Amino acid sequence: MKVHQLIGLVVAVFALSLPGMYFWNNGLLDWDPSDTLASDDTEDKDNPAVDAYCLKGLMCSSEGQYDKAIAAYSEAIKLDPKYSYSYVGRGDAYVAKGDLDSALLDYDQAARLDPQNDAAKQRADLLRAHQKPE
Repeated sequence: MKVHQLIGLVVAVFALSLPGMYFWNNGLLDWDPSDTLASDDTEDKDNPAVDAYCLKGLMCSSEGQYDKAIAAYSEAIKLDPKYSYSYVGRGDAYVAKGDLDSALLDYDQAARLDPQNDAAKQRADLLRAHQKPE
């Protein structure tokens, strides 16, 4: 898989997951609080400022402004270091910029923070597969 294809795949998966995250984080999806996702080990309630920085990061990435995207996601991480999707977004920006090592660190951190975050795990697996010598 070429780097451009990998970047496109990562950006597409992240962009497609945003509406679901919005509905879930704003209580618009029906879920049972006793579900395993509601345990104390998962992320806290959504912070609007974190959402704003993540949205800014996504917009900057879509415009090819990867350094600005990384800065926006980094601000989101400062506000809520437990929000795994900020790390996924910053990892995506690192991939687009070509910094695969930093991206892998962010994806791994997102997966550690939220073991239910399949997007982080899938991206980390893709990068590891891509980095293996052929």
